[in-house]
Amino acid sequence: MVQARLMPDPNLIPLPSSIKKLPGEFDTQLITFIVLKNNSKGEKNCAKLFQGYLKPIGDISISSMKETQENQLIIEIDTSFQIDTEGYSLLIGKDNAIYLIASAASGLFYGFHTFRQLCDMSLESGIKPKNTTIPNCEIRDAPRFSYRGMHLDVSRHFFDVGFIKTYIDMIAFHKMNVFHWHLTDDNGWRIEIKKYPGLTDKSAWRVDRTREPWKEWAPIKPNESPTYGGFYTQDEIKEVVKYASKRNITVIPEIEMPGHTSEVFAAYPALSCNKNIVPVNPGSYWP
Repeated sequence: MVQARLMPDPNLIPLPSSIKKLPGEFDTQLITFIVLKNNSKGEKNCAKLFQGYLKPIGDISISSMKETQENQLIIEIDTSFQIDTEGYSLLIGKDNAIYLIASAASGLFYGFHTFRQLCDMSLESGIKPKNTTIPNCEIRDAPRFSYRGMHLDVSRHFFDVGFIKTYIDMIAFHKMNVFHWHLTDDNGWRIEIKKYPGLTDKSAWRVDRTREPWKEWAPIKPNESPTYGGFYTQDEIKEVVKYASKRNITVIPEIEMPGHTSEVFAAYPALSCNKNIVPVNPGSYWP
């Protein structure tokens, strides 16, 4: 008697609450339809994620039909499903189909990313993989912590909106739900405040010391012009917040007050205690 082959433990980050390995594999290129169980907005959004991700394998239609389920990917939001709103159940291989069930849209989103991690890495580059199979398994998962965040300091090192979106994609991929955006510090002010234009005209720029070790960055020299920096317009901030929201991520902006505000005094010295004009600090400390 031939034993059914069990796949090795899947490499998933973070590790789901429960993984039950099942015999065999499921070939994703055999998926005929992505089926919306209730035709809800959350199900439609999740289906589009699957459709776009699996496009290198083939064009898969989205349907609300509820006929035979073989070779289908069935997506369902069931508000009576007993699981955390960010939790989900992903069943691969039952009746030669895939079932993703959650009690809310956020759970479907995280279930999609678990499916994504089960697939061959070639799909991340939009290339059809040589191996289109994924292991049959039953995964039930819910987050242990309600706050799961990553921090990014854009004061000391400025990153453009494109990078910010990539960063958000990466933390969403790992099922994090908070983006802590460190927008201001001694080394640069990064958010547009229309009432105080000097914060972006002056305080968003400093002399460039990026070729020196961080702790050895020297202060500004006489007649040296600031060349390094940047800031986000209010429209760009709104764009990032909207982008993050679609990925179940809350943006927490950090604007330091009253400490770490020498960059503010570079533009508005009258706000400081001694009224002294100071340049934006290029390094981590004043020698």
